[in-house]
Amino acid sequence: MQETLTLTGDHESRLAQLLRVAQQEARSAQRTANPRMEDALIEVENVLADQLATLALATEDDAAEAEASGTADRERRAWRPMRAA
Repeated sequence: MQETLTLTGDHESRLAQLLRVAQQEARSAQRTANPRMEDALIEVENVLADQLATLALATEDDAAEAEASGTADRERRAWRPMRAA
């Protein structure tokens, strides 16, 4: 059976989507796996969870740094429409 996956967003978002899909597949494969394979799949699932957490923390840290430096405010202002004089 062939399944199609559509990714959206920026590169980081797409990577996170792929990692979540891989994590779900590892979890699903555990149901029918032999004991050693099940252990390996559990380890893979845990590593993927760690990687997703690393990406999430990096995103939060980058956002906090942008707020602290004023970059985020400048970017928000750049998206506002100009007011008529």
